[in-house]
Amino acid sequence: MKTFFLVVLKIVLVAAVLWWLLHHAPQVMAPVVGVVLTLMGFVFALVMALTVGATMGLALLIALGVVACVIAAALAPIWLPLLAILGLVMLFRPRPNQRA
Repeated sequence: MKTFFLVVLKIVLVAAVLWWLLHHAPQVMAPVVGVVLTLMGFVFALVMALTVGATMGLALLIALGVVACVIAAALAPIWLPLLAILGLVMLFRPRPNQRA
């Protein structure tokens, strides 16, 4: 009999909560909707900030790559002959004995 009364009590409590929610839905839902919309706005702003940051970072990497290529091209009369000389030295340098 105790279980029956517990089930009836739970049914009455659920019915009372549903009745209260049906009659007070605007007061309950307004803060919830406000919080959800605020979080959505925050997420949207975060995504936009990350997008702009990633775009600026990519543009900065491209600019640095262009600067590196310009510097390499400007210094080509110096480092290309040095690279050729280094290659010749490595080609004709005696190698240590290697055991198989």
